[in-house]
Amino acid sequence: MSKVALLLGSLRRPGNGIGIASWLHPVLREGLNNKPLATAHSPIVDVVFVDPTKPPLPLGPIIDGSHVPADIRDPTQHPNPNVREFATFITSCSGVVILSPEYNRAYPGELKNTFDHLYWEWRKKPVMLVTYGSSGGTSCSALLRSFLGGPLKMQVAEKSVAIKLPKSHSNGSEKVSPNGPSPDWLEEYRPEVLAAVEEFKGLISKQPLS
Repeated sequence: MSKVALLLGSLRRPGNGIGIASWLHPVLREGLNNKPLATAHSPIVDVVFVDPTKPPLPLGPIIDGSHVPADIRDPTQHPNPNVREFATFITSCSGVVILSPEYNRAYPGELKNTFDHLYWEWRKKPVMLVTYGSSGGTSCSALLRSFLGGPLKMQVAEKSVAIKLPKSHSNGSEKVSPNGPSPDWLEEYRPEVLAAVEEFKGLISKQPLS
């Protein structure tokens, strides 16, 4: 069974990330298992949720100055066991979906730190962006697109999804609970997610078989 990682970009608890991920996960799985990736003769594509609060994440700061990630082409050769486990997992994935909030018109520091621990594992890996925030996280998405498609040389899908959190009756944006049913307004983004997944699948299908 091939798999795609759904990587949550924020460590904050409570927050909107877990709730949005709970809604997004089955939508991604639905889209990934429509043709052309999933046919009667091809395996089901699984979606693996990566919670950055659970092992092997968070990876912590990079304190080992004996090497840089670009020096290590074999994921099993990373000295740190947590990094080695994460590197092996990312290598095994056909692609990555990033779900990230926007903080101060950028992406969270912990997400950048996660990417900085690896190099070759990201290279040419298809990636799809889903951001959220009071303005949809569009600044976060633009910065991620530049970073992932630039120095990391990932294949970033042109179509992305920007989930705009509605205003609440009190001060701030409406919260998406990690428990219970997802709010109805999230369903408005299902067509956008499925359209982005179609392009994402095309990028995956062009990857050489491992």
